[in-house]
Amino acid sequence: MLVVSVDVSGPVVVVSARTRSHPPAGCTGCGVLSTWVHSRYVRHLADVALGGRPVRIDLSVRRLCCENLACS
Repeated sequence: MLVVSVDVSGPVVVVSARTRSHPPAGCTGCGVLSTWVHSRYVRHLADVALGGRPVRIDLSVRRLCCENLACS
């Protein structure tokens, strides 16, 4: 993961991060590695408090398409 930014200006500390885009990932169905990025979306994760302030991690993740034609 790469931390893109940290915003401490509001009541919640917001950490923006993203997955690294270059390594292939395995399909959850068949395990074949793929680098074909279909899109990205953001997951919002809560973490423990930092200095008494809640922390939210906005994680941008890749959505990959399986390149195995036999995969369902």
